[in-house]
Amino acid sequence: MKVYAFVGKSGTGKSHNSMRVAKENHLHYIIDDGLLISDNRIIEGKSAKRESTKMASVRRAVFSDEEHTKSVKAAIKRENVDSILIIGTSERMVNMIAERLELGEIQKYIYIEDVSTPEAMSIAKHMREKQGKHVIPVPTFEVKKQFSGYFIDPILVMFNKKGKSITEEKTIIRPTYSYLGDYKIAPKVIVDLCRHEAEKNKAIYEVFKVRTKTEKQGSVIIDVDVSINYPCKLDEAAKEFSHQASKSIEYMTSLVISAINVNIKGIHINNKED
Repeated sequence: MKVYAFVGKSGTGKSHNSMRVAKENHLHYIIDDGLLISDNRIIEGKSAKRESTKMASVRRAVFSDEEHTKSVKAAIKRENVDSILIIGTSERMVNMIAERLELGEIQKYIYIEDVSTPEAMSIAKHMREKQGKHVIPVPTFEVKKQFSGYFIDPILVMFNKKGKSITEEKTIIRPTYSYLGDYKIAPKVIVDLCRHEAEKNKAIYEVFKVRTKTEKQGSVIIDVDVSINYPCKLDEAAKEFSHQASKSIEYMTSLVISAINVNIKGIHINNKED
């Protein structure tokens, strides 16, 4: 197996540059902060940036957890990985990861100073230290599966390779352990957003009750009890409200909504004559 390492101090822009480094060196997989990544997809693993403390984040990144290590090793075998880039803050760290994942010896070390400018590293450090922002080298739709409820923003990165312009999407997040504090969403926010969407929907007369349930992977199921204005097509009205409410809540909160179940508990008949 072809095993390279990409090394640099925390916050200097390794994840931001990782896809370019991997492509330039013909490496098809990346290990970054506990994740196995390939072709803009998270193949396996749990991101260290989901951990609640910095110490837990470091332990996740170096594969100290047995179950986590086992699942990523199984994925590497399943994917028949032939080349991989390990990202870490030191040679010691990347060697530790290579050993725990049984990847063999690292054949080449690439350093952030070799691929980035002092100005770019300074900007990356400012984003990390002053804004608490981290980059994950996969598109936002992939990241949201693991980061329900986090601040998430997509960024497009363009670079040239052999005269060809390449555009890739990465994602900026703010982890729970950021010194800027936790990001929590009160249940009332979900209720208010559902009521707001109901007010915009002519088929919905009233929202009676809103209940939420968080699944193990962090996504949310919402049950909404409503009454419907008559006449209307009940199934179409429920589907439309579910779709619009889900879209609005995901946009406003960054939560991943698994489903919004609309329960019709009443029908309102307008007796006023036209």
